[in-house]
Amino acid sequence: MKKNLITVIILAICIVNLILNIMLVFVCMPSAKKTNNLITQIASVLNLELESADGQPTVALENIATYSVEAQVVNLKDDGSGDNHYVQVGLTLELDNSSKDYESLITVLQGAEGPVFDEARNVIQGYTYAEVNDLTTQEEIKKQILNSLQEKYATQCIYRVSFSKFTTQ
Repeated sequence: MKKNLITVIILAICIVNLILNIMLVFVCMPSAKKTNNLITQIASVLNLELESADGQPTVALENIATYSVEAQVVNLKDDGSGDNHYVQVGLTLELDNSSKDYESLITVLQGAEGPVFDEARNVIQGYTYAEVNDLTTQEEIKKQILNSLQEKYATQCIYRVSFSKFTTQ
């Protein structure tokens, strides 16, 4: 009789344990998932503060220097319409003046307006009139010009390219 009573108590304890485990899964797991999602969202916001939308590191406002290139006319790629199309574009390079190679780069850029614009011209001439009027393509053009300039001058000091003037015809 004693063995049967112990078996019944062990069975009852196992059933209570099973019920508590089921409650644990259905009660605690949803809140754990919500907490995990919250932590993921906070981490993504912190990453946004460390990097800009295009993946480039952000630069403090006091460390921004600009270098402007005068607007010039660039022939666009033939789109088959029989008309010649042009774009008048001026560039502004945003530089990080806290970068270690800033001083040497700005010295090189002072006399290099032509070579800088030539890099931009090489990129822009690969696009048609319709493509350059598309805003997403313009952002792609800026990224290509930025990559080309960073590669040419072997620097990450140039971190953004923007158009100071952009007129198509």
